[in-house]
Amino acid sequence: MSGGKGGSSTSVQEIPDWMKQPAIRNIERAEQAQQIGYQPYYGLDVAGFNPTQEAAAQMNINAAQQFGMLPQSQQNLTAFQGMPQVQTQGGISGYSSAPLYEQAVAAAGQADPTQQQIYGSLFGTDKGYS
Repeated sequence: MSGGKGGSSTSVQEIPDWMKQPAIRNIERAEQAQQIGYQPYYGLDVAGFNPTQEAAAQMNINAAQQFGMLPQSQQNLTAFQGMPQVQTQGGISGYSSAPLYEQAVAAAGQADPTQQQIYGSLFGTDKGYS
């Protein structure tokens, strides 16, 4: 720098040759990766009940019925009514949240098709949010 009256200096930064091609490949890969939408888990999230647990739950209801501890409207109550069907994967029984996720994605698309289309165009997905 020169003295007294101000001035400026310029420095130039260059990318070293050994780094240019790896940096270009890294940017290309990042641009590809950004096209991947959300990847939900479709396996079992929660373990299912085993036969002993199911029997114990039903016996509890049966005992309550025998001793008049349930309202008349609940005399046909069973331990797991209203529960989704247990799934078995790899010999393990349980429940998956995937069907609920799929329903939520469909509902979001019905509620706001424009937003779903925008999301889908950004991430290259047919379903929008998934």
